[in-house]
Amino acid sequence: MTAPDQREHFVDRLALTPIDRDIFTGICHSGAPLRAYGGQIAAQALMAAGRTVEESDRRVHSLHGYFLRPGRTKDTITYLVDRPRDGRSFSTRIVRAVQHGETIFMMTSSFSVVDPGPHHQFVMPPAVDPGAARNVDIAARAIPQGASPADYDFPDRALIEMRTLAADGPLHLDGGKYERMAWVRVTEPMPDDPLVQACALTYLSDLSMVTTATSPHRDERENLQIASIDHAMWFHAPVDTHEWLLFDQDTPTASGGHGPARGLFYDERGVLVASVVQEGLMRHKRGHNAAADVRKP
Repeated sequence: MTAPDQREHFVDRLALTPIDRDIFTGICHSGAPLRAYGGQIAAQALMAAGRTVEESDRRVHSLHGYFLRPGRTKDTITYLVDRPRDGRSFSTRIVRAVQHGETIFMMTSSFSVVDPGPHHQFVMPPAVDPGAARNVDIAARAIPQGASPADYDFPDRALIEMRTLAADGPLHLDGGKYERMAWVRVTEPMPDDPLVQACALTYLSDLSMVTTATSPHRDERENLQIASIDHAMWFHAPVDTHEWLLFDQDTPTASGGHGPARGLFYDERGVLVASVVQEGLMRHKRGHNAAADVRKP
């Protein structure tokens, strides 16, 4: 008799347990040591919202979320869904992610029918083939060197793959602009369900946005308090997250202790499938001597 498959699968990271009408629970793995990964919380919140949309002709149109408190990886997260409106073309949902009686994340999401209309998009930027790009060890970027991912509640299996198009050395501001690109995908075949695919893309969208926003200031990172503040996405076309997606990102500004990053997802055919914007906290640590952080020319 064959033993049941005990491996983790990517769809498990999106899974929720229904508790009551419009109430669900889920468990998140780490994004930073012992802190729940924000992209997974956002993905599960979107899944909870989508599970309450009963009209079969509606697809995820957009989401706008705020990270309010760090989530804990040892405990479940409860997702409470409110249904403000179900119109003829749009359904709107509000989701609160709650842990130990405190709201750690809030999201407004929109689901829309797909109507005919005009079309235009940015042209996909030139990029080398994924096979020629450099693989990124995502877990290794977030845990101390030599530590085991299991010690920090990271998942046992690498179910996502990212390959950067950056040069071997660090990138620098060019005319005030910092841009980075990477190929990314889920390593397992994914269900055709548009909601599952949108949630998977939401998960992928949080992998490197804060890194993009802080990269022009890498020399200051050890003196900075860094965290995601808010996250917004717009979904433009059907997507298969098992196929390679080019994630083109830039950071237009940083000031007042905040810095946004923008990103565009293209499939291998050059179709712009989604847009994302995230603002990160990137302020000097409280009590730190800011004068010592002035960058040398």
